[in-house]
Formats: sequence, structure tokens, C-alpha cells
Amino acid sequence: MPLDENPRQIDRGFPGDTAALVGIAAVVALVHVFTNGRYGFHRDELQVLSDARHLDWGFVPYPPLTPFVERVGLSIFGLSLVGLRLFSVIAQAFAVVVTGLMARELGGGGLAQATAALAIALSPLPLFEGTEFQYTTFDYLWWVLIAYFVIRLLKTENPRWWLAIGATIGIGFQTKYTMGFYFCGMIGGVLLTRARRYLGSSWFWDGMALGLIICLSNLLWQVRHGFISLHFLEHIHARDVRQGRADGFLRQQFWICTNLFAAPLWIAGLLGYMRDRRCRLLAWMYLIPLTLFWVGQGRSYYLAGAYPMLMAMGAAMGERWVGSLTKPLQRTVEVVLFTLLVGSGLYMSAIVVPWAPRGALMNFALQNNGDLREEIGWLGRLRVFETLCPRSSGRMWA
Repeated sequence: MPLDENPRQIDRGFPGDTAALVGIAAVVALVHVFTNGRYGFHRDELQVLSDARHLDWGFVPYPPLTPFVERVGLSIFGLSLVGLRLFSVIAQAFAVVVTGLMARELGGGGLAQATAALAIALSPLPLFEGTEFQYTTFDYLWWVLIAYFVIRLLKTENPRWWLAIGATIGIGFQTKYTMGFYFCGMIGGVLLTRARRYLGSSWFWDGMALGLIICLSNLLWQVRHGFISLHFLEHIHARDVRQGRADGFLRQQFWICTNLFAAPLWIAGLLGYMRDRRCRLLAWMYLIPLTLFWVGQGRSYYLAGAYPMLMAMGAAMGERWVGSLTKPLQRTVEVVLFTLLVGSGLYMSAIVVPWAPRGALMNFALQNNGDLREEIGWLGRLRVFETLCPRSSGRMWA
């Protein structure tokens, strides 16, 4: 495995590799920028817009970070679909780049980095996260960043990385409460692997304290309001289970959370982490939340943010395997893999991305995507919001 074979391995990053990652992320970002104004606001986006006008340290459905970011967006763009969703686009583009950087840290060259980034960029859930302004978008990014910081910690053995890990966990708790499941995975992984030695480091405890300080304001808000969000989420979870929204959890890890033809990559990545003594912590950061969500009947997309770290390891391993093949076979494997990844990604994008404002492509998307259907017919409600927020008028649909 990469980090066990040569702990002091030379940095394999080159400017061209980074440019390729940025290029992949930029293409996806531009697609969203040019299509995000097609329909209207999603009903959940209108809820965030309303909360953004009445900022507090907590809200019943979610923590305060997302409405705060929306408030910033309103001050910059007004009621602009493209403008307000730009923060989501940037977050997802950044997640794509960080995925490639994780592959680099795990010993992958340019091919591995581009493959990991492309596999995530063309997965259904990440594609969807760039189409709307939702707290799930930022939650996804925090999961990816935490994994990156953990890889840096394990590679450099510098305990100061716990500060970055703890801070990101704190921000994650200010974004979406499912961060608690990822946190359980990380702590469980620390206890079950050689990373438990960090429990004796002050940097570990400083990082955890920093995370607590960052999310303390929302915790105190919950205490003052009788943990109202917990009761609300219990009700929502019961509704989801009753309506079958939690069905097919394992199947949708392949179909929704990841690109279908990238399954060999992330499965190999999971096995690679399990075999790598130094990186085994990351395997538990996937397996523990997976088990908790599966047993607890969580929605399938809750785990999506854990797949970029698996793709990164799988791509690094796959690059070395492909390098052992003959040149003709190498080219065949690469062409087949990228063709399948792109083909699957384009098909799913036709469902997820609002490519067309009318016609057969729009009908296909609306027939297969309930979230896009939710963006139709809310214009009247938006006009009411515009009346309540007159400073934003005149910049509608910018």
C-alpha cells in the first residue's frame, strides 16, 4: 500500500496534474453556471431564503451555517438563481479538486488523480449538489476535507493536522447533524487502529476542543429550545421510513452516491485502506457510518461524502495495476474505463442537470427527477418573497 511501502515518498504532484484537476472541476462548474437558471427555486431553497432573513444560532430543520451563507449571497446577488447557487457550485468544484489531491497524497500520479476527480465529478449525487443551494452540498465538502486532512495526518505523522480536522468537524456540525455519524466513524477508527496513539497527543484534544467551540453556539441554542431539531428529525426520519424513502440503501450507494462504473475503484479503495496499517482509519470512517445509516434506515445519500476518499485510494491502486500491463492493454483499459465513466455520467446528468428549458430533454429530466419537478410552480411564492425583500427586486433572475 502507498503509505506503508514508502513513508517518505517523493511528492508526485506536477503543475500539469493540478491543472487537469482544476480543468475537470471548471467544466462541471461551468455546466452548472449555464444551466442553474433554467427553472425556479426548489421549495427547500425557499425555506433557506426565509431563514436567511432572520438569522439565528439555530433553526428547526438544520444548523445556522447554510442560511448565513445564503444571507451573504442575497447581499451580493439578490434573488438570483445562478448567483445564489454559485456557492454550491464552488463547493462541489472544490470537492472534485480535493479528491484528486487525495489520490496524489496516496501515491497516485496524474492518471490516478484525474480518474478519481472525474469519477466524483460524474457521479449523480455530486452532480445534483451543484444544481441547488442545500445544506447537503456543504456537508459533502466537509466530509471530503476531513478525509483529506486525515490522510495528511497519517502521511506526515504531524499531529497538528488535528486542528484542521477538529475545525472542519465543528463547521460540519454547524451545517448538518449527520456529521455526527462521520465523527463516530473517525473516533471508532482511531480506537481500532494504530492511530489510537494520537489520544495521548495534546493536538488531538486541542482539535476536538476547537471543533466544540465552533459548534457550541448551536449546541446552546438547542439546549435553550429543548433540542427541538432532534424531535423534528425524528419525525422526518419516521416519515421517510414510512414512505419508503430509506429503501434500497445499499443499491443506491452504487447508483446514486457514485458513478455506477466507478464501483471497482471505490471497492478497491476500501480494501486498500483495510490492508494498509497506516491508513486503516479511513476504512472505518466509511464502514462505521455505513453500518449506522444502514441499520438506522437512513437515506442513501447521507453517506455520499465518504466516497471521494475511497475513489482516491482505488485510483492510486488502479494506476499501479495498469502500469504493470503491456502498453496496448493499458490503453484498452483506460479507454474502456473513461468511456464508461463519461457515458454513465452523461446519462445521469440528463436526469440531474436541467440541460434544457423545454422539449424532450426537459421532459425526460422532470419524469425521472422529483427535485427538478419541485422547482416548477413556485414563482408566485418567490414574488411574495420579493415583495417582502424589496432591496432584492430589480435583480431577479440575474
